[in-house]
Amino acid sequence: MPSNDEIKDDMNKVIKELESRGVTHNMSPDEMTGLGDVVEQALKSVGITQERFKSWFNLKECNCSKRKKWLNNLFSWKKKT
Repeated sequence: MPSNDEIKDDMNKVIKELESRGVTHNMSPDEMTGLGDVVEQALKSVGITQERFKSWFNLKECNCSKRKKWLNNLFSWKKKT
């Protein structure tokens, strides 16, 4: 199991990736589309897959697809054109 510092380093990579895609902590709803999709892409870009997540926490199922759908439904705004 990875240490807290290793997990923190991985999460910092995810935050940087999200920020590079224009996602910030104070973003207004009308500036985003599909948060679940954005999070999934950012995680994958730094090597965090469903399999890796399950391995970290010794899970048989992580419900990542359900979480992604939930986030997309909760935060499904369109970017301004």
